[in-house]
Amino acid sequence: MLDSVGALVKLGGITPAEAALAQRTAHLGNLNRKAQDASALAAYWKQLPSETRLDPAVASTAARFHLALGGNEAAQDILERALESEWNAGLVALYGEAAGADALPQIERAEKWLRLHARDPALLLALGKLCMRQALWGKAQSYIEASLALEPTHDGHMTLAALMERLGKPQEAGRHFRRSAELAG
Repeated sequence: MLDSVGALVKLGGITPAEAALAQRTAHLGNLNRKAQDASALAAYWKQLPSETRLDPAVASTAARFHLALGGNEAAQDILERALESEWNAGLVALYGEAAGADALPQIERAEKWLRLHARDPALLLALGKLCMRQALWGKAQSYIEASLALEPTHDGHMTLAALMERLGKPQEAGRHFRRSAELAG
């Protein structure tokens, strides 16, 4: 498929924009076929052109597959590179899910991003999740509440409810579970 796309562009059969979409679709399909095999996934990722690896849809798909296979470090790397190239709320949200055993380096990087994206609710929520992973409860609560103040979301309230449960505050947890259900419905 990828070889024929280039030939079609040269022959004038499709526009460059159509070719880019077809190539993205082909790469997403190839990633999907390698989703169950960590080494095949990593090998395919390495051979992708660098501009393709920075595409938010491609980066998100590859990062999700790596996470599903326990490849948090690979997912973090993919997401960080893509975010450095182009800021994307979906990638930021996924970054909050990609915490490894030690989330401190991720927290530090995300806090640097916060200087440029101070009012980004996805980044604030991701920071809250990373801080929870690191058992930085007060910091986690502050970030999650700041995210919710900017944009109340189902995920944000679920995350805060989980934190409140963890902190032994069942009434607050229940309030956030209810709010989460309202937003989901």
